[in-house]
Amino acid sequence: MFKQKMVRSLVCVMLTMVMFIIGCGGHMANPVERYMPGDEKKSCEILASEVEMNLGEIADKQKKAGDRDVWNGIWFAAGCFILVPWFFMDSKGSYEVEIDALEARNKMLKAYYAEKGCVGDIADATE
Repeated sequence: MFKQKMVRSLVCVMLTMVMFIIGCGGHMANPVERYMPGDEKKSCEILASEVEMNLGEIADKQKKAGDRDVWNGIWFAAGCFILVPWFFMDSKGSYEVEIDALEARNKMLKAYYAEKGCVGDIADATE
């Protein structure tokens, strides 16, 4: 009887912790919109510079995602001994969502760049 209550209590505590970690771990994703009003009216130079700016943001977010993964590993290892570090893990994957949104925006901007017949190479996200 006592063992059964102990197991129930432990399961409830673990489920509560998992819900807390999932709900609070990390920052909310703030993806950019693929299309913004006025995109089709932008000049070739503005389109190219915005793609360059987005590539810089993508590189920055990839670095932050890599740092987050390292820290998540550290927090997870420490959490195996003491539960508190698990609350500091970033488990939302928000950087990946933001990177995907920036890449989709760049595709849209490159389409406008090509549609306008702009001359010159535009930066590529795979470089």
